[in-house]
Amino acid sequence: MLTLAHRIQLMPNNKQRTYFRKAIGCCRFAYNWGLAEWQRRSKQGERGLTERKLRNYFNAIRGEEFPWTYEVTKYATAHAFDDLQRAFDNFFAHRAEYPATHKKRDGVGSFYIGAGQEIKLSDTHKGLRHLKNTAHNIHGKHQYIHVPNLGYVKMAERLRFAGKILGVKILQDGDKFFVSIQVQITEEEYHRTHALASEKSKYRAVGIDFGLDEAMTLSDGIAIHNPRTIRKHQRKITRLSRQLSKHHHAKTKQERLQGVKRSGNYRKLSRILGREQRHIAAIRRDFMQKLTTLLVTHYRAICIEALNVKGMQRGKLAKSVSDMAFGELRRQIEYKAAMNGCKVTIADRFYPSSKTCSSCGEKKDDLTLRDRIFVCPKCGHVINRDLNAALNLLSLIPNVGTDYPKLTPVDLTALQSRFVTNRIATSKVEAGRQHKL
Repeated sequence: MLTLAHRIQLMPNNKQRTYFRKAIGCCRFAYNWGLAEWQRRSKQGERGLTERKLRNYFNAIRGEEFPWTYEVTKYATAHAFDDLQRAFDNFFAHRAEYPATHKKRDGVGSFYIGAGQEIKLSDTHKGLRHLKNTAHNIHGKHQYIHVPNLGYVKMAERLRFAGKILGVKILQDGDKFFVSIQVQITEEEYHRTHALASEKSKYRAVGIDFGLDEAMTLSDGIAIHNPRTIRKHQRKITRLSRQLSKHHHAKTKQERLQGVKRSGNYRKLSRILGREQRHIAAIRRDFMQKLTTLLVTHYRAICIEALNVKGMQRGKLAKSVSDMAFGELRRQIEYKAAMNGCKVTIADRFYPSSKTCSSCGEKKDDLTLRDRIFVCPKCGHVINRDLNAALNLLSLIPNVGTDYPKLTPVDLTALQSRFVTNRIATSKVEAGRQHKL
């Protein structure tokens, strides 16, 4: 069994939008109340605090002190304590920092609406034809999802997967709302809704070198260009930010405490700036999703680097490193590889893939970042620096060359064609030269 999340845009009316914002506010309030209560009771010496105890403490005073929280679904406040417990678990396991108070932010937030048999999908807004936990049917383009204490809300598309619904969350992103449906499906259902790799691809292996000039360089000689989403939109973001700062709003903490409000033009420009930033994020997300899917479906073994992303973000190239999102690329490759039967090998962080000759194994210690061509001091081998690193990573895959032969010219052309079809710019890298496709 596999677990997937399908994110679908909602098409709510004004009444439903108001309800969503109210539910997001209740969820944020319950989380902050639970955090403050956790801290207060811990100082008093109480031990063994759990989300269940905090939820019971909250429900005991909820009717008298917070009656307005009953205007939304009970899951909006109940699941906030689960999120708080998860945050503390990550903190004690040294996976995250100490939980912080959730601040009120325009256009950002989420809340939980239930799971399993409680979730109802329908072909009509009145719910006359329930689908419950089944997925596809042929009764129209749109579907409706039932939200407790509200009714049916229209979705922009249908749920693609047939399986058991594990949980549903509604999210706000700027002026748009989305529903994230977590579904447990079988492997047969997954292969029905996702592209299958060919039989030949089961035996292919590839080494992947991450970079900034080129997003990736594959050991097969394919270089994937960096989309540079932030750089392309930087002038517009800067202009909007400067215009935004000129309009009336609280510029200091003291002014915020005094109740200085934002002007109408400030709110308008803020929405425009947020829309542009979400556009950038959407371009980056589309690029990474398509790229990682193509990689795990065309190769059965992948070797990537264990980059120190936090360390790379401290230098002059911090913006470029953040724009590329190496950590997210690695995360997507790993979880998609597990679903597609692909083996992922992670090279050691200190492995000198760029400084080692892929032909004889000689290490060149004086290699700098400006050196884009690798020239071996021992054997004289001349090769593109990134391609050399990718070939060294390929050699770390067990049994490469026997169980995992190289792509044939025909297969390589087909892979390049799929890159172009999905609007992922590529080029072909050879020894010291790069050719645009």
